[in-house]
Amino acid sequence: MDANWQYIQTNFDWLGHVAEALCIAVVVSVLGLALFKRRTAIIIGLSFASGHFHGREKRDFEVSVHMHPPHVEAYEMWKWSWDQATDYWPVAIVMLVLLLLVARRKIAPAATTAAEVGKS
Repeated sequence: MDANWQYIQTNFDWLGHVAEALCIAVVVSVLGLALFKRRTAIIIGLSFASGHFHGREKRDFEVSVHMHPPHVEAYEMWKWSWDQATDYWPVAIVMLVLLLLVARRKIAPAATTAAEVGKS
């Protein structure tokens, strides 16, 4: 089977960036488990991954237009090229949805002991 890599690059480049962001989020979350509770570590990992891609696409825009420091205009994301925008926004949306799911997830109450059950 011979894959048409040009077609994949042209039409599904954004999906590779989403997969890369998920991998970055997992790595940072696992590292964060050494210092934080699981939920907090996951939130940190997802936030880091989203910020990483924003920084990367901002830098790509700065380079593509030969922008001189302090690069403040690069935050005007509506000026980014279509490729830069489609690299960033799918990642941002997926990371945001995952962040909302993790942040809004209800934490299960602690297991009830037999003594507490007998009291009720």
